[in-house]
Amino acid sequence: MRFEGTLDSWYAERGHGLVAPEQGGEPLFVHVSAFPMDGQPPNEGERVSFEVVAKSDGSKQAVRLQRLTPFRVPAQLRAPRTASRPRPIAKRRRVSALMWMVMGVLALGFGATLWPPAGDPLLAQRVSATASR
Repeated sequence: MRFEGTLDSWYAERGHGLVAPEQGGEPLFVHVSAFPMDGQPPNEGERVSFEVVAKSDGSKQAVRLQRLTPFRVPAQLRAPRTASRPRPIAKRRRVSALMWMVMGVLALGFGATLWPPAGDPLLAQRVSATASR
């Protein structure tokens, strides 16, 4: 069964607070995980709808909260409307032929540093040393 109430107190550093039911009675414990994941932090005085469950120690807790007052972004934080349509997503950049040539030269240069030339005498010594092991 759903009840309505007001967020009476909120301790942001601890992540919990108290909800005062409109029907009366003692305030109920509420954890931050009971709020909807809409990116909006809980505010004191906010009207909410909730369900009540009993905790293991016998006390009651408010769960599955829903905000009764919809959140509105303040005008200072809203993006100004400059056109009736949103801006188009940028087109994919194409790699030019010059860029392909630069990448090829870099790849060849990097490969040349890894593999010594075929007539290198040090290469022959290294190959014979590893073969004799």
